[in-house]
Amino acid sequence: MNAPTPRLATDADNAALLDLFGDVPMRGDLVLATQRSPDFFSLYRMQRVDPVVYVGDAEQGLMGMCTALIRDGWLDGRVQKVGYLGDLRIRFDRSRAFPRFFGEYFEALCERTGCSQYYTSLLASNRAAINALTKKRKGRTKQPHYELLRPFTTVSVQLTWKPKRTTNVPVTSATEADLPAITTLLHEDHQRRAFGYRFDDGELQHRLAHWPGFSLNDVMVARDTSGAVVGVASIWNPTPVKRFEVRAYNGSMRWVKRGYNAAATVLRWPKLPEPGHEFRYAYLCNVSVKGDDARVFRALLEEAYRRLHGTGLHFFSFDLGEGDPLWPAVKGFMVQNLEFLLYAVTPASSPRTEWPKGRTGFEVSLA
Repeated sequence: MNAPTPRLATDADNAALLDLFGDVPMRGDLVLATQRSPDFFSLYRMQRVDPVVYVGDAEQGLMGMCTALIRDGWLDGRVQKVGYLGDLRIRFDRSRAFPRFFGEYFEALCERTGCSQYYTSLLASNRAAINALTKKRKGRTKQPHYELLRPFTTVSVQLTWKPKRTTNVPVTSATEADLPAITTLLHEDHQRRAFGYRFDDGELQHRLAHWPGFSLNDVMVARDTSGAVVGVASIWNPTPVKRFEVRAYNGSMRWVKRGYNAAATVLRWPKLPEPGHEFRYAYLCNVSVKGDDARVFRALLEEAYRRLHGTGLHFFSFDLGEGDPLWPAVKGFMVQNLEFLLYAVTPASSPRTEWPKGRTGFEVSLA
């Protein structure tokens, strides 16, 4: 086999990239393939980012790919260029060429974009990827430095039982009049986060204009007794740009599926999809709660559940970091949790080991 030739992807690679994603699923007890048809690049185009997509050519087709999404963001209390590393897929890499190329191309990426501070998420159970990327290896002098920011969980709330209201915090759809208050809440929150988004510079308005199917009616606001906005969260269905196809249920997930679908037959929940079919789901995103009040977040979760229950969706998902004060709001929902690790990535020539604590700008809906 000839060594792969890394290069920048173009629109002409669309079909090959879609095929690569289908061929390299996420493996675990639940094996999932990400589907991005018809346009692989649409998930990037809907964001305010400069995407840099590297692919590796081999005799059999594309060997692999990885992406960097560069944007202006908050870090250390000021606006800087930051980047997210994602969409890492590798196949038939028997020569282990990718680790050798990665350091060199990461250094070139930093020089090309003027951005040297990135973050990325890795599935906690994928020890092979974690070891390959984060463990130092002899001879790989340009291997990027990975520093753990925090573990986090993708929480998937299953849309099963009929919705119940347990809080008296009022939640409504946002109006145009609410946009200044929402923007202020999101901005003040993200300004304190590592890799926060520029909600002070039109980020929410851009999402409303460019995320497919997303409108002001999908933005939920929680209010205090005076009517002031104290919490915000959005419901977004990513189907036009990103879907998850089940390839297999292994291990414990075989029993989970069997028990879940038995209950679904009796109670008329949507059954879990068979292999070859896709999950139907939505994201809870653009989340910010004043004072980290778990009671307010609970009200937003209950409203999202009420709106989505009975629509045919299986679940809605969001991310919470380890030790997040909003965790108590999740209690009582039927959930499936998937554990990840969030890393900061910097060049080997200038590694950074100290990072702000707490929440980051990571948004699972865009990963």
